[in-house]
Amino acid sequence: MSITPKQLLSNIDLIVSGFFLCVTVLVVIVNVVLRYLFQGGLFWAEEVATTSFIWSVFVGAAAAYRYKMHIGIDFITRLGPAPFRAFIAVVIDLMMIAINGYIVYLSMLFIQANSLKRTPVLDIPALYVNLALSVGFTLMTVYALNFLYQDLLRLVSSPKGSLADDAS
Repeated sequence: MSITPKQLLSNIDLIVSGFFLCVTVLVVIVNVVLRYLFQGGLFWAEEVATTSFIWSVFVGAAAAYRYKMHIGIDFITRLGPAPFRAFIAVVIDLMMIAINGYIVYLSMLFIQANSLKRTPVLDIPALYVNLALSVGFTLMTVYALNFLYQDLLRLVSSPKGSLADDAS
């Protein structure tokens, strides 16, 4: 079975998160082995592992949200009688769009405020580390917009009489 470009793009969050998680684990293991065998590790290992872990966490959180794997969201959307679940889902989607959108805005301000800052060991712009926050929450905002669209369709297409039938 071959992988198509469409499959790659549709799973880019999982691929990026998995890649950075592998980099984190690999760098940490190599550094531990080097410390025990040669009594000295790689001077840049901690910074690379930390940066990779940051990217893995924020992009992975977006991937988890896309698959509705956050327990709190799942718990809240299952509350109440069946007719109100679509309404609850729309409200949650709107809240997620507002919160995630605001965090994207704040992350852009954070990146601007630290635009001249560089990492201490590798001396690369801190933008590459801080951008993980913007990318992760932008993806979550896009996924929340998609969920809102789906939930609005579900709310509009629900039978009109079902609210009265379930209330009695």
